[in-house]
Amino acid sequence: MRLIFTYFLLLLVTISKAQIGVGTTSPNSTLDVRGSLSLNQRSFSASTTAASTDNGLVFTGTSAATLTLPDATTCTGRVYTIKNTSATLPVPVLTIATTSSQTIDGSSIYLLDEAQKSVTLTSSGTGWNVTSVAAINKTRANYVIVKSSADFPAPVAGVVTLAANTIYEINGTITMTNKINLNGCYLMGEDANTDKIIYTPGSGELFTGSKGGTIKVLTLAAITSGSKLFNLTLASSENLIVRDANIVNCKDVGLVSGANICFFSVVNYAGNLNGITYQNITSLLLDNTAWFSTNSNTFEKLVGTFEIIEKLGGLSQASATLSAVSLDITGITSITEAGNLKNTGFTGTGTKVNGTFSKKWEVEAPGLSTEKDAVATGSLYVSASGLTDIISMNVPVKIAGTTSASDLVRFTSPANNRLMYDGTKTRTFTVSSYMSVLGASGTYTYSFYIYKNGVKVPSSKQLTSVRSSQGDIQSVTLGCTVSLAPNDYIEVWAENNETNTDVTAQTLTLIVK
Repeated sequence: MRLIFTYFLLLLVTISKAQIGVGTTSPNSTLDVRGSLSLNQRSFSASTTAASTDNGLVFTGTSAATLTLPDATTCTGRVYTIKNTSATLPVPVLTIATTSSQTIDGSSIYLLDEAQKSVTLTSSGTGWNVTSVAAINKTRANYVIVKSSADFPAPVAGVVTLAANTIYEINGTITMTNKINLNGCYLMGEDANTDKIIYTPGSGELFTGSKGGTIKVLTLAAITSGSKLFNLTLASSENLIVRDANIVNCKDVGLVSGANICFFSVVNYAGNLNGITYQNITSLLLDNTAWFSTNSNTFEKLVGTFEIIEKLGGLSQASATLSAVSLDITGITSITEAGNLKNTGFTGTGTKVNGTFSKKWEVEAPGLSTEKDAVATGSLYVSASGLTDIISMNVPVKIAGTTSASDLVRFTSPANNRLMYDGTKTRTFTVSSYMSVLGASGTYTYSFYIYKNGVKVPSSKQLTSVRSSQGDIQSVTLGCTVSLAPNDYIEVWAENNETNTDVTAQTLTLIVK
């Protein structure tokens, strides 16, 4: 009896202090639970209303649904934890709605629109407050922050082979004594001015192997004599992307060979002793690269076969003092599709281009002569006149004489009195010819024409009377427009409309543009 009274007294004291202890006789809070706590959980897959018996509500539906909260004025302090666990993709939206125009943190609804996202709501007596939000952990997989070379995979035979399908973020300056095989990975920094990779050995190269990858927002350097930045002989299916980077103070920027796509974009070069060679690349894309006047020797050298070459924008400042050459194309053996060099500013006292642009190129850059089909032009003139033998009346013949060509752009002159179009695209040209002619005897009427591929252009015909008996020299002007495809040619022809008396072109100029 005494023991029962003691328990009753303790309970009375606890209640009088408005504190309840579970698993303890000395609670220190209104509710003090010294053990596990079980709260009611309910799963639902369609629209429903939160009940007074609910605490945790788990949505598992396959289509959008609405969970309606009770009137907050009737349940001040009530707490619900609600989670969207639907496995359906895209994730169906669970809308949490209120009654009586009440709000959830000031909004009429709250959305759980991501898988595994949850929210805890508490009634304020007038509405609902969001007290916590949780979402699935979205930390990126296959992601490595590199603060020293030790954060890379262990080298094998002096080569660090990056783990496939991994992003390596460079944080700070990393000094490398081993080579790196990109292995198709992504090597990046956040600030190219502070995130750097410096290769220090006196031989070998920083980037090696047959695998491509992406290098972005970094400063790269190979600073010791005998070293290179790149020595990549890539498989024909591999791509190399270098962008938003600085390449500085390299003894040799090196070689990139054999790639499917090689793309250098917004790359600054400064203080490099020797530049880069691109060799046997399907698509070479150089976009807004900047070679400053502190670089020496040949900046960019192109060797071998290419399908497409695009060099667009940027600048190239070649200094004669540093024996600088901006671009060397002497080693190109073929371009199967096209080469485009546009809007790159070539300046400085050094050599701008070594080599001659083939007709596959379109060149339109400050500091260089424009070369493209759109500006194709050519001219020739008679340097030694000759008698044009008229075989029969009204039968045109090609005007004779020795001619010399000048100002040929995408035109050649493979024979006397002939200009041949050497471009790659069919286009329309204006043709003009100016002659001084003298008949062999008598006074006869002659017709003169522009011929295309040995066929008369009727619109070019000019008829004139040549009074040879008085020794007069008659001036003749021809003009027309013609459409020329690659290897089409034009010439000047004449005919005697009255007899077979010959004629001589004392002077003749033929211009096409």
